[in-house]
Amino acid sequence: IYGRILNVPVHAVKDEAELELTLADITRSHLILIDTVGMSQRDRRIAEQIEFLCGSGNRIKRHLILPATAQSVTLDDIVRAYRGGGMDGVILSKIDESMSIAPAIDCLIRHGLDLHYVTNGQKVPEDLHLANGLYLVDRAFKVRADQQAFTLQPEEWDLTAGGVVMDDAGGRFA
Repeated sequence: IYGRILNVPVHAVKDEAELELTLADITRSHLILIDTVGMSQRDRRIAEQIEFLCGSGNRIKRHLILPATAQSVTLDDIVRAYRGGGMDGVILSKIDESMSIAPAIDCLIRHGLDLHYVTNGQKVPEDLHLANGLYLVDRAFKVRADQQAFTLQPEEWDLTAGGVVMDDAGGRFA
């Protein structure tokens, strides 16, 4: 679908031999994008996919796409699963859909990953941008009024049973 949108040729390959032949046929291309079949980070075939792309001396640069909407533990799980075989960088997607990109930025820093691009919309290629550190840090620390999901709102005060809130352990909060 993206190939048609971008008006570029698309080639489907099913094994390493086909990949080598296809890459040899399109050597004059300035940039070759390889989109892999999306798999859960828990799929055991990920290691095979990484070996398929990086084995036999291929000069393929791998970029992991991380969704900014994912929880911190999920982001860590994805990075650990796809890290093998080297990774050249990350594309942080869905920053427009994320309430906070701080967990994603934290994950990148802790794993020592280079962020190359971000996406902030559904339009291809208009919504793919080079990562801008100042913007991302500002965005990570900015909290909007509608993001305070864990703050008791006035319409929720009735739920405190007369001003006393009980926690799960039976403790009381005033």
